Amino acid sequence: MAKDPSKTEKATPRRRQKAKEEGQVAKSQDIPISASLIVMFFLFLAYIPFAYSYLLNLYRYIFSNPDYLIPTVNSSLIMLGVKTIAVLLLPVFLTFLIVGIVSNIAQFGLIFSIKALKPKLDRINPISGIMRLLSLKTIFELFRNVLKLIVATAISYFILSYLFNDIIRFVNLPISHQIYIMVKYTLILILAFSLLSVPIAVIDFIYRKFEYEENIKMTKQEVKEERKMYEGNPQIKAAIRKKQRELSMLRMMAEVAKADVVITNPNHYAVALKYEKGKMQAPKVIAKGVDNIALKIKEKAKENKVPVFQDPPLARSLYKSCEIGDYIPENLYTAVAKILARIYKEKGLKL
Repeated sequence: MAKDPSKTEKATPRRRQKAKEEGQVAKSQDIPISASLIVMFFLFLAYIPFAYSYLLNLYRYIFSNPDYLIPTVNSSLIMLGVKTIAVLLLPVFLTFLIVGIVSNIAQFGLIFSIKALKPKLDRINPISGIMRLLSLKTIFELFRNVLKLIVATAISYFILSYLFNDIIRFVNLPISHQIYIMVKYTLILILAFSLLSVPIAVIDFIYRKFEYEENIKMTKQEVKEERKMYEGNPQIKAAIRKKQRELSMLRMMAEVAKADVVITNPNHYAVALKYEKGKMQAPKVIAKGVDNIALKIKEKAKENKVPVFQDPPLARSLYKSCEIGDYIPENLYTAVAKILARIYKEKGLKL
């Protein structure tokens, strides 16, 4: 559970990543146990016949070879014993190791956290240790483990009670039959425990997931501060956008001085056009604006002796159909060409 009642917000992706780096993950210890029990059942089901056959052949080989009974060659017998243990147990240990690794990775992915290995002073503090022992979480864990032990004991009792008649006849059977019955009972117990462990593991994982989500919750202020840190302070971003607009305005006003004509509304729209014969396929819009910006464009044009021509319909059409840097559309060629021809004529130039 979240220790701080003010932590009401779900963790952000950055908070989750930080928790993962610190080794905090939703982890259930019952899932590896359940997976190991299930794998153990199927492994023993397939592996016991092999182990039985291997040991039987080994015993036959040893007792049919008199050299192994001579004290001077006991070292060979020891090496054979070591080899036998390796052949029989190493695959089992490796299988359980792989199952443990895979079952943990399946819960929270592959992580490597050095922070989780660092010693924490509060863990060696006796007062903190006593507080942890008396915490609700520890009491809950103790209750859960005791409950699992009671259930496991009850299942074992009922299974063994059911098989009690076979156990009574156990001592009167040949050794091969005794081994068979022992293996059968062992597999039945493993199967029962593995079937029981599945719902326990699922419930425990759901609880661990819920507990993890509660523990990494954030306060509204923490979410706000993180957003400022990783997405940028809104005030700073607004200031940057304002500065960008100012620089863009300065560049646009500088282009007005290069215009051939400024077409106006006359009060609300202003569009500056430039045309270079042989270099441009059509006149290009190099500046435009409405209201105050339009007024500034006209003032800048007058300062640089750029002709200002009033044509309200054309000014509105140019403003709405073109962005800065666009060539004018074909349907406006004739209207713009007449204005440019008139200006060029006044200057004594040819269009």
